[in-house]
Amino acid sequence: MQRTKSLLDIYESIGFNLTVLAALAAQSINISVGFCQGFSAVLLPQYTHEHPNITYEQSSWIASLGVISNPVGALLGGMMVDALGRRLLLQSIVLPNLLGWLVIAFSDTYLFLCVGRFVTGFTIGMSTVSYIYVAEITTPEKRGVLSALGPGLVSTGIFVVYSLGAFIHWRKVAAICAGFSLLTPFLMYFVPESPLWLASKGQMKEAYNALFWLRQNNSTAQQELMEFTKDRKTSENMTLKQKLGLFKRRNVLKPFALLIVFFVFQEMSGIYVILYYAVDFFKSVGTSVNEFTASIIVGGVRVFMGAVGACLINSFRRKTLAAASGLLLGVAMLGAAVCDSLDGPPLLKLACVLLHVSFSMVGFLQLPWIMSGELYPQDIRGIMSGATSCCAYMLIFFNIKTYPQLEYYLTSNGTLYLFGVCALFGAAYCLLCLPETKGKTLSEIMRQFEAEKKEVDPEIGCDKQGKEVRSGQRRHSAEAAVSLEKGDVFTPRWTQKEPAESEHRE
Repeated sequence: MQRTKSLLDIYESIGFNLTVLAALAAQSINISVGFCQGFSAVLLPQYTHEHPNITYEQSSWIASLGVISNPVGALLGGMMVDALGRRLLLQSIVLPNLLGWLVIAFSDTYLFLCVGRFVTGFTIGMSTVSYIYVAEITTPEKRGVLSALGPGLVSTGIFVVYSLGAFIHWRKVAAICAGFSLLTPFLMYFVPESPLWLASKGQMKEAYNALFWLRQNNSTAQQELMEFTKDRKTSENMTLKQKLGLFKRRNVLKPFALLIVFFVFQEMSGIYVILYYAVDFFKSVGTSVNEFTASIIVGGVRVFMGAVGACLINSFRRKTLAAASGLLLGVAMLGAAVCDSLDGPPLLKLACVLLHVSFSMVGFLQLPWIMSGELYPQDIRGIMSGATSCCAYMLIFFNIKTYPQLEYYLTSNGTLYLFGVCALFGAAYCLLCLPETKGKTLSEIMRQFEAEKKEVDPEIGCDKQGKEVRSGQRRHSAEAAVSLEKGDVFTPRWTQKEPAESEHRE
């Protein structure tokens, strides 16, 4: 008996480790996202030094063109992810990523440089599929920390590109980024497709095999697959009108509105301005530390606090983390504004900005991206996550493109006050309006948005006619559960011999 228990513990441990490895493989794309986001901060100072005649407007286009294609990439990714699958799309991102970096590295004119920045922007937009993949392969207990790896790896990419840009030419930095773009498709070759996506396409044998690979436990894989496939037939034979009606449901529109407002407060808190204009930002606010050194410090702080945020996300409620993060980063930015108004010590001003960056990494920055892969129903999760990311990137582009004009009219001191006040309003919004997702299954999260408290499965759900069908399908699911326990559904046809043999050995 003791030996059997120890073997089960070993299998569960292996399953957990394989799930972590699969999540890391998917989230590795976010290192390339960090390269794209941080590159303009090291490119602009070097490029303007090499080309003194470049205008302020042209500089802002170099920074913002890395963002303007993000919404298009997010929308395309959202439409493709349900058709191609999560794994294949993550592998396909290498195409715009590699091409864009090579164009930048070999560009000899301002136009080609802008084209390269525009193409790499598709990588950022399409990369949000990694959050969907991780949300679908992980258990509720580990989903938060493994999803939080994404923003942490973005910060790692930013730190690396800041550090490289301080010592080597921007063309060499671009060439290194091009080579690194091959990492994600290589890693994704060794991990399975999302079992939830496979089940939604009727590929039950492949879905079971993927789940067994992730969990290394036959009964757990069978139980989870049964939950995944419950009521799957509801949306199979729908008319076009019924499919369009899926987007009008309360459990679609409400999370979409909640996330967009969250993103508005996020952008107006100055997080991405500091990210894209790190060197120029520190030059404008006036610190005694070298601008490149300050940007590297910011990158290092983001990496460290990203790890801290990943640990905290499993210990505290999501809305508590978001509200506390918004409150603290708002106070830090207001502190920097007051210090600037009173001509305080430059190091104190730098410390306030670093605190702003630190507090943003424990909730305000990563949570809306994580929640975009959690809050939507399975049947349209891909396209709605893409649509949400599309809107978020449009907000980021508007913020990055208008920052130079905003600073011109409000001065650097006025923008600090604006960022601080917006962060405080965002904290209040998170505390009062955000739904809680910590420790909940994707079905339980959907249930929070149902118009009526009924025993329905919110993962699929459609219109009133669909609700009438559910009761019969629920009985069918219950019958399937009984069959599962008897081993009549999965074992004879879907499982491979290896899982069955491992069960007998135990």
